[in-house]
Amino acid sequence: MAIGNQPLKLSVALYLRLLALVYLCAFALLLPQLEGLYSVNGIAPVANYFLLQWVTSGGCLLSILLFFGFAEPFVLFLLYLAYLHIVSVGQEFLSFQWDTLLLEAGFISIFLGRSRYFSFSERTTKIATIALAWLTFRLMFSSGFVKIVSEAVSDSTWLSLTALKYHFETQPLPNPVAFFCNAQPLIVSKLACAIALAIEIIVPFFVFAGAKARLAAAIYFCLLQLAIALTGNYGFFNFLSAVLCLSLVSDQELKSLCKALKLDALPPLLLKINKSAQENNDRLRQSAEKLIAYSAFLVIAFASVISIGLTALGRDFYAVLPEPVALGYGLCQNFGVSSTYGLFAVMTRDRPELIVEGSNDDIEYKAYEFNYKIGDLYKAPPIVAPYMPRLDWQMWFEALRAESGANPDRWFVHFLSALAQGDKNVLKLLKYNPFADTPPKYLRVKLYKYKFTKPEVLFSSGQWWQREEVGVYLHTGKLGIKKSR
Repeated sequence: MAIGNQPLKLSVALYLRLLALVYLCAFALLLPQLEGLYSVNGIAPVANYFLLQWVTSGGCLLSILLFFGFAEPFVLFLLYLAYLHIVSVGQEFLSFQWDTLLLEAGFISIFLGRSRYFSFSERTTKIATIALAWLTFRLMFSSGFVKIVSEAVSDSTWLSLTALKYHFETQPLPNPVAFFCNAQPLIVSKLACAIALAIEIIVPFFVFAGAKARLAAAIYFCLLQLAIALTGNYGFFNFLSAVLCLSLVSDQELKSLCKALKLDALPPLLLKINKSAQENNDRLRQSAEKLIAYSAFLVIAFASVISIGLTALGRDFYAVLPEPVALGYGLCQNFGVSSTYGLFAVMTRDRPELIVEGSNDDIEYKAYEFNYKIGDLYKAPPIVAPYMPRLDWQMWFEALRAESGANPDRWFVHFLSALAQGDKNVLKLLKYNPFADTPPKYLRVKLYKYKFTKPEVLFSSGQWWQREEVGVYLHTGKLGIKKSR
């Protein structure tokens, strides 16, 4: 599945099986969160919640069908539409870069599907693999590029190679490995930062070189994603990014790599190659296929060019775009055809956390405990990926809002309202409800600054975190929510 004239049937087959697993993770791990997030009394209620449930459940079924190679072109198209619907109605909770990345990869992958009844031409398949390789390049290069040219340059954390000194501690959902990485000497974190930037900025250009160079790029990219996955919780992002790297590997290189790693005995199902439909000589049908495929690729190329401009110049790039071009790109974004990428362009230097508490007398307060969000000082940072706890992730962004002095986001107000009403669906998203019998009469939200302790403190007392109170962010009463800071 590589650029050029290399064979690609085997790598395409493996790519589609693994993409099916990514889709299954995305749909299945979202399903238990739907009620609390989107039901009538949920945090971000949607008009047709039951449709959302059915689409998500259907996505699970379609993912299984794709894994077993059933009617690939049609199933891939339906999977793309299903996830597009979920992202469109999911609001803040489905606006992460891996959600848009799955949409973009899923759209391109439609043209890779094979079945005995319908298959795109070999030429179309080759163009699709080039589009996936280009997406992989954009994902990796943009991730490094924004780190060194964004407004974050003013604090020089990436250029001075000190970003990881803060990252392990301040990322949304760190894990125990991040704790010990944070305790390493500065020279070690600087070296790791330099290696990460090199992989993101230099190695992507290997995509345009020979087969060996592309294979090397795929390996380096996968090693980087493995390192990120081992030190944090980013849902299915690392898995999807690694799967995209197959777009750089030809069948010959894949076979050689599997043999070298003693993986040549992969389950036959993973390498299942569907029989293509017989070449259709109907000129009308051939013309229709070419029109659909080439139009789609032109749209992808157009959107990619604009996304590169946005990555390089920021949102001001819109100002120089003719209105029809800007509207066209906006439409591409709405359909998930293209997006900009680049996590942690701005590195936060401290870790604000919001602690939600309830009380019946406005004197003695008890804290709600989240499943994965940092709170209890003695609670180990979780290992949860590929599960994506969307509420816990959004609490990290809300804490940044609180630290900046901004007003609370709408969803957070709805969340507090649900707690005040004792909504069971929302409470299912939490680990511990201190008011199981009756909802509290008062709620308050305190803002803290959290820091990792030292390994010697952890080993002696079991304490992972230390914190300093900043103040009360919000307080609720009969008159509603009051901002206290």
